[in-house]
Amino acid sequence: MTPAAGAAHAPAGDPCVDATPAGTSDRGAPRGSERGAAVAEFALVAALASLLFASVVQLGYALHVHNTATAHVIEGARVGARAGNTTQAGAARAQELLGSSLSARYASAVTARRTTVGGVEVVEVEADLPVPLLGPLGPGESMSVTGHAFAEDQ
Repeated sequence: MTPAAGAAHAPAGDPCVDATPAGTSDRGAPRGSERGAAVAEFALVAALASLLFASVVQLGYALHVHNTATAHVIEGARVGARAGNTTQAGAARAQELLGSSLSARYASAVTARRTTVGGVEVVEVEADLPVPLLGPLGPGESMSVTGHAFAEDQ
């Protein structure tokens, strides 16, 4: 048989064709030295990717808690600022909202008072919340959110 047109036929053992020394891989490393490397690389990359994902989820949860609590103390301030209501009614409303939407531990430290901001009397509702770390669990640290509403009875 004749080789196809344009195809080169080299004798066996030609250094141009068989350039891989015996006992080595195509890359020149000893055979078997890269066995399992993909598994080890995957484990390292998967661990880092999981840590990054968990961090992003945790940051999102902390922002959710902060924004939800801010909305609830503002609503509590609105209730407390209505004509005929007391500041304690506003604190009670904020506690109710915090307890129903987040957790009872977020509703434990809510205070309300009347104060003056820029020459205008307002009702201020403040909540001290635990910092959410590892989901709803958290350390003893706290963050504070405050809501103001114009007092209608002035």
